[in-house]
Amino acid sequence: MGERLCAMREYDWVEVERTRAFITQLFCGPAPDRPAAIVHAAPSPAAPPPTPPPNGLNDFQRQAWNQVEGLRRRPLGGDDFVPAVGTGAGTCAMATAFGCEETEASGVCWVRPCIADPAQIDRLRPPQLTAGKLGRVLEQTRACAEILDERLPLRIMDFQSPFTTVEQMLGSERFFLMPYDEPRRLHALMDVVTDFAIAFFQAQIRAAGPAACPGIWPSFWFPPQAGIQMSDDNLVNVSPEVYDEFVVPYNNRIAAAFGGLFLHSCTLREASLPSLRKLKGLTGINCDVSTSVSTARLLDEFGERLVVAPHAYINTETNFADYTAFMDNVLSGWRPGRRLFIYPCTVMYIPATAREIRFDEAQARAALDRFPGWRRDHGRSTAGLATP
Repeated sequence: MGERLCAMREYDWVEVERTRAFITQLFCGPAPDRPAAIVHAAPSPAAPPPTPPPNGLNDFQRQAWNQVEGLRRRPLGGDDFVPAVGTGAGTCAMATAFGCEETEASGVCWVRPCIADPAQIDRLRPPQLTAGKLGRVLEQTRACAEILDERLPLRIMDFQSPFTTVEQMLGSERFFLMPYDEPRRLHALMDVVTDFAIAFFQAQIRAAGPAACPGIWPSFWFPPQAGIQMSDDNLVNVSPEVYDEFVVPYNNRIAAAFGGLFLHSCTLREASLPSLRKLKGLTGINCDVSTSVSTARLLDEFGERLVVAPHAYINTETNFADYTAFMDNVLSGWRPGRRLFIYPCTVMYIPATAREIRFDEAQARAALDRFPGWRRDHGRSTAGLATP
């Protein structure tokens, strides 16, 4: 078999393997002597312009080619970045497989409920793995795997939890009443959707090949030991009692199927923490610190056994004035023996003035340089240090 079209012979794979080993240790070995971080290094000014894709590629492969060109231009060694190529079809793809019709409003995709009568749940059967938009996702995954360097991770699509998919299928009003009005049917629906989600992502991971990356958000590399990454934003929208009965058993089923679960929820409140303790195989959590309990609180509760990976997006309740304030806030809860992965988000802003805070790499690096382990691993590199 000849060399793949997107082979990256010149890439520093030794550096990549070093970072992979560090992140693997972060998830499943003795806690490292420093936090992990991605600081969004800009493309190197010395990098050549991207090469246009050759003729003969399909749409999926052209997208992959362009992603690879972006990866080539990003410097390595300055943070805990591992290159990866993404796949996906938005946050509603799983619901389309069950018959939800997707629509777009203001550039955002939504779906119309596909269950008009709860009695439909009694006749519900799992769809084909290629139903709705999922067939295109599998086609995209296989097309990308054919041309990518075999060492380059290929991400799964956005995994919205079965609980989120069920809301999309039912519509929000009926969904939030189901635990009280139709608990048996809600369990039945969660059963079908959970088993189908497991089957689909197992199929996509097989299609992606040995370098499959079982995560999409935050955008860092997830080792196989992390299990699979999943978004579960309704965690904060229901009572702990509802979550414990109608979500925890199904999330535990997913964790068992993939060897672990890294959970994203935009908001994590104090009342949610006992439910998180009931998730078996939990390997990490991600949330927006501006609408959640503090990172220090999460590290106190979970940091010795799983990865806490905060970001700040809306800046609603924190009102960070700059990235120094964000980094100081997040790092204040770290100490040796805890597992922290910082993923700064680049659209943080001040709500009172609606002024966007542009990502400042120099500020982020200055905060991290306080840690000897960080200086040892990354202090030597200033590539891409310019602030956008």
